[in-house]
Amino acid sequence: MRNESKFHTVWRDYLERSFTIIIPILAILAAFAVSGLIILAWGANPLEAYAALFSGAFGSPSAIATTLQRMTPLIFTGLAVAYGYRGGFFNIGAEGQLYMGAIASVWVGINFSTLPAIVLIPLCVIASGFMGMMWVLLPAYLKSRRGINEVLTTLLMNYIAIQYFEWLVRVDQYQEGVILFGGKTPVWSFVNYLGIKDPLQPFPKTPIMVEATFLPSIKSILESNLFVSLFGGAEWFQGLLNTPAFSRITLAPFLGILAVIIMVFVMFKTVIGYRSRAVGISQEAARFMGINVKNTLFTTALISGVLAGLAGGMEVLGTQHRMIPNFLVNAGFDGIPVALIGQLHPVGAFLSATFFGALRAGANKMQIITSVPIAVVYIIQSLAIVFAIAGTTIDIGSTLKKKRIARESDVKKKIKAAEGEVNNAS
Repeated sequence: MRNESKFHTVWRDYLERSFTIIIPILAILAAFAVSGLIILAWGANPLEAYAALFSGAFGSPSAIATTLQRMTPLIFTGLAVAYGYRGGFFNIGAEGQLYMGAIASVWVGINFSTLPAIVLIPLCVIASGFMGMMWVLLPAYLKSRRGINEVLTTLLMNYIAIQYFEWLVRVDQYQEGVILFGGKTPVWSFVNYLGIKDPLQPFPKTPIMVEATFLPSIKSILESNLFVSLFGGAEWFQGLLNTPAFSRITLAPFLGILAVIIMVFVMFKTVIGYRSRAVGISQEAARFMGINVKNTLFTTALISGVLAGLAGGMEVLGTQHRMIPNFLVNAGFDGIPVALIGQLHPVGAFLSATFFGALRAGANKMQIITSVPIAVVYIIQSLAIVFAIAGTTIDIGSTLKKKRIARESDVKKKIKAAEGEVNNAS
């Protein structure tokens, strides 16, 4: 009986600690279950559809490469939303900050193309994060100093950023001695120094960035002198070099993982993170504790903007290497469900981004093999969000904790009563 009681105690403690992980998992499983009914109504086999979906996401090195590409910007936007939300700044402007980060990265890559890669890549990364921070500067000021709701201001800044990009991508970038498409001689002005459109193309798109801006791929790293000297003669190593997918997998997803680790440390191991979380829980309590609420809100918003800007930088440096209209649709907005399903935790946001990336990478194969439309993927995403939010309303963790405290209190009372009986008997 004592062993059974100890088992139950350990099990309850485990549930209390892992409740934030259990909710997203159950939400995702419930979403797949309900979506399976929709697939059945469509006339297809849900198991075959899901098998094709996961095969398209993880079934081959090429599929894994696609999943990594799809999930990378979502990692950064999910982190941006999660950190901002937990700090009392609901940043739904990650879409605009992503666009501005990508614009800055492309502009630097185009105008400083003669720099070596070891200088140009960090410069592009810094530019993307800095521009994301600058784009959230006004909403951060209005929220922290004037108390204006950040949801409205960051939402409006999204549309300004997108329209600004649509204008920039139609302004020819200055290039000395170039003849425009159609044989026209250009008349340059100051505006052209801001433009990012390829002047040799009639369509609104930027020129492909120079190779010095490309983030190193796994294949290029394996082909370095260090690895060749260590494993060059091994047959398995040659097999890795001959894997085409390794030329598509760059350092971008690994930088995303590094960002997750850094944000875990910042949120839970630093004074900045503690102050941010305290303000997010209760501004009055944080003020009573001596925390400068205005400065903390401002700093939280800037960090969130940096993360969202880096999402755009990682996309153009690691995957697309150029910008076109609608080059990365809704990756900023998708950071909101990524953060919510991940329970506003950096690790949860990473796992949620992996889930979203896998769904999008495998959707085409599911449609090709089973004729199930890609729209089912978005139904799964939506249901997962709904179930994750609904799960947070069921406060099982607090209920278990209250029961444990009550049980411990009863045990203490019984011990005191027994001690009292012993003392009376003696």
